[in-house]
Amino acid sequence: MKVLEVSRSEFFKNLTLYVKEAMPIKITDFRTSLLENLHGEKGRGRLLNSVTSPNIHFLTCPNDQKGRYFYNEALNGFNFETGSCSLKEFFSLLENTEHEEQRFYAAQAIPTGVVFNDEANRWFHCEELADHSVDVRAWIGNQCNTAAHFDFAHNIAYVVAGKRKFTLFPPEQITNLYIGPISLSPGGTPISLVDASSPDFIRYPRYAQALENSIEVELYDGEAIFIPSLWWHSVQSISNENMLLNYWWRNDTSKEGLPFDSMVFLMSFIPTLPLSERKAWKAIFDYFVFQTEVDPKLHLPDTLHDILVNLTSDDKKSIHQWFKKKL
Repeated sequence: MKVLEVSRSEFFKNLTLYVKEAMPIKITDFRTSLLENLHGEKGRGRLLNSVTSPNIHFLTCPNDQKGRYFYNEALNGFNFETGSCSLKEFFSLLENTEHEEQRFYAAQAIPTGVVFNDEANRWFHCEELADHSVDVRAWIGNQCNTAAHFDFAHNIAYVVAGKRKFTLFPPEQITNLYIGPISLSPGGTPISLVDASSPDFIRYPRYAQALENSIEVELYDGEAIFIPSLWWHSVQSISNENMLLNYWWRNDTSKEGLPFDSMVFLMSFIPTLPLSERKAWKAIFDYFVFQTEVDPKLHLPDTLHDILVNLTSDDKKSIHQWFKKKL
């Protein structure tokens, strides 16, 4: 699959359409005059001078893991360690390439509003998303191999420094991605067990089909990619020093994690039902919950007051309270 490439102005002009179509978009010139403050050696100096937090948190793994922050062999723990230091010290770690025991380092999802001052946050600010609640995060490190995962929110990933390779999969490719544990994950949401940089097609044969339906995009500094909510994506940071900004947003943040939470609860008992009942419940859920094929309201009176028709905010609160009591 080939990705559509557009300019920054064209992307935001058609933002509503692109979000509705839920297809990745490469933005070829995302850099602005304000973001220019972050680029190059002077950009690093400005960034260091804007720090207000004494420490940032980071992950580190030994050389033999090749920057793949992942599970241990038993999938009941991780292959990396955690640490904290100042941002200046962290950049020094990235520069220490002469050490015989070279390690990989990744400072992930740095909350820019907490770690940097107001001036820097003006650089990070995306004016075109001003009407949305946007969570801006910074990612800094050397080579990194991030397994395919999804985010609840829509995402614009902007490369400030280095080179990154994104491999994106539509949500329906989940059956070909060999997803790992739900209750323990390096990044919070479930991840693929396939090493995107060196797939083992003997162990994970269906991954070849996922790749046939994937989109591969390479980004250099100044470029960005729009990743729709719930699209799976693996990310490889290729340069010795990389920095990326995430702009995460949703139109309604109050619902962000509810579908996942509901799914986890249902997983505690629905998979234990007989196959015939699971198929029946699947059909019932498709009809009443997902409503992708048929609108279950069409044959009902418009004046009806029901969960399907004319549901108010007070009704929703009552349903949540009822459900809590049932639990």
